Amino acid sequence: MLNVMARVLGALLRRDHSLTEPPRRILVIKLVGLGTIIHSTRLLAALKEKYPQSRLSFLCFREVVPLVERLPQVDEISVLDDSSYARLLVSVVRFVLRVWRSRPDLVIDLEVHSKFSTILSTLTCARDRAGFYLITTRFRLHLYTHLLYYNQLRHVQEAYRQLGRALGVDPAVGELIAPRITDAEREAVGKLLAQRAGGERKLLVVNPNTGELCLERRWEAEKFARVMEEFAARDEVLVVMTGSPTEQEYTESVRQLVPESLRERIVNTAGNLSFGEFLALLERADVLLTNDSGPLHLAVALGASTVSLWGPGGPDTYRPLTGTHRVIWAAPYCSPCIYQVDEPPCRGDNICMKRIGWREVATAVAELLGCALELEEVAEVASADEDEVIEGYVQRNSRTDA
Repeated sequence: MLNVMARVLGALLRRDHSLTEPPRRILVIKLVGLGTIIHSTRLLAALKEKYPQSRLSFLCFREVVPLVERLPQVDEISVLDDSSYARLLVSVVRFVLRVWRSRPDLVIDLEVHSKFSTILSTLTCARDRAGFYLITTRFRLHLYTHLLYYNQLRHVQEAYRQLGRALGVDPAVGELIAPRITDAEREAVGKLLAQRAGGERKLLVVNPNTGELCLERRWEAEKFARVMEEFAARDEVLVVMTGSPTEQEYTESVRQLVPESLRERIVNTAGNLSFGEFLALLERADVLLTNDSGPLHLAVALGASTVSLWGPGGPDTYRPLTGTHRVIWAAPYCSPCIYQVDEPPCRGDNICMKRIGWREVATAVAELLGCALELEEVAEVASADEDEVIEGYVQRNSRTDA
């Protein structure tokens, strides 16, 4: 319906979409994704530099508001409440009514696959609407005035740069722009670390979590525990675990796998820090050990060194582009998969993560911490066999009557 209406109105109004007039109001839509939002900061900065008099608004779900409100480029935030369908409907209606009054000139939809964000963008009735397209998002044709092919084999920052160029700006690719952190938040984290460190110690922050949308990105809890055990035994290193309030229980279950004699030397801050204090912790980290998840990209923006573990998602699209980092990816044939399919082929038996050995990870962490690490040379056996998993997948999905 919207597509038909847009075609009819386009033929009648014959609007000028050349972008020769500077936009007075710009609306950016990115509903979820801490990592992709922080990667978009160079695009936001380029828009503000090119159009300093424009007011830049950002539309998102509640879960990412703590980050968006700390981005210096954003002037105004519109929030959709997705805690229930009824509240979502009410917040969408309020957003549409509000945006009709403010009348943005340019809407930039940074969601790649979403029909929902496409509907929201179209309902703004903005003169110019820009976004990405794939073969799966052909429904955006005639709804957007500026469509750019999204190359899933290139880095996300390059995609944002090319979209910016299509809109008359040229964002930089590489160093990310850090979110704001207050002095009070830095002081609170400093006190916490001083209480546990007992002197000058290197800080290893460990994030064993991933977003709920793809738990297959989790490395095995036992291997996280084995790496933490190795560094908790060292007086020169303080190990701190992190996670959101909803991840508190799982994070603690990982800590409980560490031998009791060393367990109390590991600090679990999951659910106990505000978002700003969490950022301050990442800022102070000497090394962050993490799955492919939002904290990785926040830590990169804040200048921390990282060791990141990849599997369902490939590092080529989201890996750090600047700084000191170690990317570990033991990819079987089916990896990466989550950018291509709705459900991972392994149905949760993530052999891509299980093939990563803890000794390899511990060695990478020690290298970035500047610690001497002597591990027994033992060949690690993968926790899952690729051939068995793929054979099982083929059997589950093949027709017996073909």
